[in-house]
Amino acid sequence: MTAQPKQHAIRRSTRLPLEVPVRLTSLDPALPFSEECTTTLVNAHGCGLITQRSLPRDLPVQLEIVRSGRQTTARVADVVSLGGEPETWLLGMELDTPGNFWGIEYAPSDWKIEEVPPAAAALPDSQEPAPAHSPTPGAGRRWRLTDISAGACYLEAAQPMPIGTQVLISVRVAGHESLLDGIIRASHPDGIGVEFTSKDRGKRAAELIQYLVEHREVPRVFVGAKEDTSSIEPETAAADPADDPLLELVRQGDTLPLEQFLDDLKAQRLGERAEPRVDVILQVHLAGTDAQGEIFEEDVETRNISSRGAQLQNVDSKLRSGDIVSIRYGGNSDKFRVTWVGASLTPLAGQIGVVTVESTTSIWDEVIATAQSEAPQIARGHSS
Repeated sequence: MTAQPKQHAIRRSTRLPLEVPVRLTSLDPALPFSEECTTTLVNAHGCGLITQRSLPRDLPVQLEIVRSGRQTTARVADVVSLGGEPETWLLGMELDTPGNFWGIEYAPSDWKIEEVPPAAAALPDSQEPAPAHSPTPGAGRRWRLTDISAGACYLEAAQPMPIGTQVLISVRVAGHESLLDGIIRASHPDGIGVEFTSKDRGKRAAELIQYLVEHREVPRVFVGAKEDTSSIEPETAAADPADDPLLELVRQGDTLPLEQFLDDLKAQRLGERAEPRVDVILQVHLAGTDAQGEIFEEDVETRNISSRGAQLQNVDSKLRSGDIVSIRYGGNSDKFRVTWVGASLTPLAGQIGVVTVESTTSIWDEVIATAQSEAPQIARGHSS
């Protein structure tokens, strides 16, 4: 009697648009073939691959993740010509053994495959598959989206991930799925603050916000940590953080005490800005060690200031988020942490955001007091 192929409780699983370098090798001796290529998307049942040649459907192959050496077997399920010169091909691969072959640490919950009798697996394509069993209390990660803007979001969870983790966020509402790439800037016992990093992040976030407003239902949220954590952190946003208080708060990461961070977050939900910024141009002296480890000093300007930080412009030195710098103004100086760096070839090029290491600073308290007591105007000062 011919053995029947194993069937699974979940026929479809959340697709994640991740680029994973893999080696594709034919297991058919009549068609020897091996090529390094990159996935375009992955899920628990397979992936999409871009290759330089067409392969026959149902060809048995081996997939090997280049960085980890992890291997599995699969078959070619679909072949689509992408044209071009030379011609390239999109191959749909189906894993012989579904599961989290891709090693995504916090994979969507529907990636957990449970073997069941064939009758239980025969779901209509239009029917949303149900979990094979109820999760153990306390197990898994139930994410809750509590705050979102064009540049960032805050997610509550029982088990947050470390700062610096690059993630992909899947938010489903009213049958629509929104995918947002991001990097964790703030990590607390009960939640994470994520800065969006996709090139079209503003458009994606705006579409999601529109769905949330229109349908007003609790979204289903999945958060996956990207496997390639060795990649260089993407340059930060082209959106002005001064126009996005949530992004500005999230970028401060662990520089704020948890209680203060949550108080500021609550104030934003009420439509307030917990830390008013004063638009003022001050000539200040910036010093520290740049991204190449070289000591630097230069005169720059503020765009705006607050009691805890500032946005600086005309910065020539190459800095990174997390760098510690010294700022001198009016005979006083203080240590600050760089919270974001404007990307090159964007309106924020040459600008950085900083927050005081000690959480409070007095080097421009007098300027702030004066500006708040007078009508809004551009003030000018000089470093010494």
